[in-house]
Amino acid sequence: MKYCAVICELNPFHNGHEYIFRHARETSGCDRLIAVMSGGFVQRAIPAFLDVRSRAECALKFGADLVIELPVVYSCASGDVFARGAVDILNTIPEVTHLVMGAENADKRMYMRYAGLRASGDTRFSEALSRGLAAGLSYARALTFASGSLLGDEFAELLTRPNNILAAGYALALKASGSNIEFTPIARASDPSRYASATELRADGASVSEKYMPPAAREIWLKNRPDNIMLHYGALLLHAIREKSPEEIARTPDCAEGFENKIKTLARSACDFEEFMRKVPTSRFTRGRIMRICLHNLLGIEGRMQRSGYVSARLLGVREDAKDMLSCLPSNIIIGKRGEAAVPNAQRECFDAERRASDLWALLAGRPCDFYSRLLIV
Repeated sequence: MKYCAVICELNPFHNGHEYIFRHARETSGCDRLIAVMSGGFVQRAIPAFLDVRSRAECALKFGADLVIELPVVYSCASGDVFARGAVDILNTIPEVTHLVMGAENADKRMYMRYAGLRASGDTRFSEALSRGLAAGLSYARALTFASGSLLGDEFAELLTRPNNILAAGYALALKASGSNIEFTPIARASDPSRYASATELRADGASVSEKYMPPAAREIWLKNRPDNIMLHYGALLLHAIREKSPEEIARTPDCAEGFENKIKTLARSACDFEEFMRKVPTSRFTRGRIMRICLHNLLGIEGRMQRSGYVSARLLGVREDAKDMLSCLPSNIIIGKRGEAAVPNAQRECFDAERRASDLWALLAGRPCDFYSRLLIV
């Protein structure tokens, strides 16, 4: 039996996700679909606007057979680390033969050419990247500059769209890890009368139009989304920066070049998180990068944890008619509280960060912590 996989946030689940899930099966010809989904905190380093079980329920109702949680050490990371962590987990499941990704550009050859260049260790790429960074570009823009310099303008254009950038990250992760999983990009649906981005839907909140979400998913969204989950989040991030030493801040994955001293000084002088975020970003340290530094600091995530090879991941849910998949899962996929025993002692701190993230999300949402809730079966 062959499995395909989709890496996602589902924050919230909308028609575009249903489209990708449906076409993942059709394009790959696989028997089952695994969703690897971010937990309580997503790549922009903010809390998800809907609890993890509700989002897993949507995935299972609209195409996924099994949902695995992407560990927080990867889910709130830069694009390359996010992709590498998810791919490393999928590489432990032999039945996974395809990784499907929705992107603005679905030309697989372009992504694999980019991945081949970066995975080869070609010094011309690293030199071009260094020139871009030296010119004051952010890391993402420097990557675009280096790719365009060596591969041509079409690649520079390719990497200006967020989903294309993530797709390129998946292709690189597969290539660099020597994976046998086939990368399968498909074109995202673009009809504005039926499809809206998750960002737009989060902004609409309770007034989100039913035309953009499957009715059952919209019902789950309206029933379970917490009010004002961002209300105290900034204060917690700012407090954590004030409490930690510059040396501790420097150990977070995205901090570099002595930036810990600037961020510490500005955290002390700012009256609130909004003022702090107005003052601290630079061309190299973008708002997104600073948000990750702050969240990693709050959760105790250090750079070495992202480099530890951690592939333990919690199983969130499974369809009733797909429970046969459970017998195929490797021991690193944690099922229930007993499954924690499989986490290597050397990587226990990565799992502990998962628990802290779950408890923090619950506090922000005004909910009891449900980290040890039972496996969701739909």
